[in-house]
Amino acid sequence: MAQESFDHAFWTGQFPKWAGAAAMLGGALGAFASFLHNLQPIGCIGMDCPTAALRSAIGIVPVAGSAASLLTLVGIAGMTLLARRSGQHRKLANAGLITAAAGFILLFAGEIIQSGFFAGDFPGMPFFVIPGLLGVIAGFLMIGLLILRSGIFPRWLGIFFVVSAVALLAANEQTPAVLLAMPFGLAMVTAGYFMLSGGGRRLAALPAPSAS
Repeated sequence: MAQESFDHAFWTGQFPKWAGAAAMLGGALGAFASFLHNLQPIGCIGMDCPTAALRSAIGIVPVAGSAASLLTLVGIAGMTLLARRSGQHRKLANAGLITAAAGFILLFAGEIIQSGFFAGDFPGMPFFVIPGLLGVIAGFLMIGLLILRSGIFPRWLGIFFVVSAVALLAANEQTPAVLLAMPFGLAMVTAGYFMLSGGGRRLAALPAPSAS
């Protein structure tokens, strides 16, 4: 009962607009960061790395990427709460949010350790990056499935969300494949638009779901 009262109060406030705006800004920043990162020379891959340089994030790219990650997570939290307010697929919503958040935490932890203690050359970075990226992408996929199954957004947006999340698996920051992260940014912008333009208000008007 207390959780339902919290959800109702939360969604009749301003959070739908905040989450929608965060999703739009985060998606746009993420797509912009991917575009800027691709302007740098192609980096090394696999066996070429001992003799060639890696492509590193420079300039505003790290800042834009970090801000995009945090804002995207806020947007996904908004989608999760929308699903909770609709009373549908709560477990999937919570699992998607928690999985994506855990992935982001691993990625940020790796970046902090690498920058703060290893001068940009942390040998254990793959142990943070690989599970972190998998966690983020798995969380995004769950949110995409949530959109498809719950009806909180149009079905085509759910399909776009899932496809763009799958495309993240092929994104490679060392090659032009980094641009494969841009469709997901556009999906977040679109989802944020729907949240900002009334989706949150529509669902907030529904009767509070029964406890389950």
